[in-house]
Amino acid sequence: MYFITDCKLKIAGPPTPTKLGEEGGVAEVPAGAAPIFPAMAHQVENVGDAVGKAIFVEPYPNCKACGEVAGYISPFEVSPGCYKILAEDDDWITGVLTMAVGEKDLLHHHKDHLIYVLEGDGVTIYPGGDESAAMVVPLQVGAGIPAPMSAPPFAKHTLLNSGTVPLKMVFFEAKK
Repeated sequence: MYFITDCKLKIAGPPTPTKLGEEGGVAEVPAGAAPIFPAMAHQVENVGDAVGKAIFVEPYPNCKACGEVAGYISPFEVSPGCYKILAEDDDWITGVLTMAVGEKDLLHHHKDHLIYVLEGDGVTIYPGGDESAAMVVPLQVGAGIPAPMSAPPFAKHTLLNSGTVPLKMVFFEAKK
């Protein structure tokens, strides 16, 4: 989960010590927070005086694991100036990518992930790091991009912020 705006929420059921239908606990969650809620039933009510916006991902119960990737190169290790882990558990990483205009990351892999565009208007992706295979991709703030590792160019690539403004994207990536 990633909060796009500040929110004041009442939550009943996990992760609070209450049960569904009981009076929940109140939490003030700042924009940019990336809590991991357990996969359980819970009730959430916005008790603030502004609209709250959050994004989250839930896998299908029959979602297959990606498996091990031979020679896996983590973007968090090779391009730590661009990639940050916001939260993680045994199954998922919530990460954020930030890039200045003209900035390029190093060759890396991803497993299945979902991307949400917070800022930016365009990138160029180089499948497998091959600059002769450049793919220019226009972006729109608020767009969600499913990025399965089985669909080139998402599994292994380099990325350039070829847009006109800084780039910021949050993503949810499977670890298994």
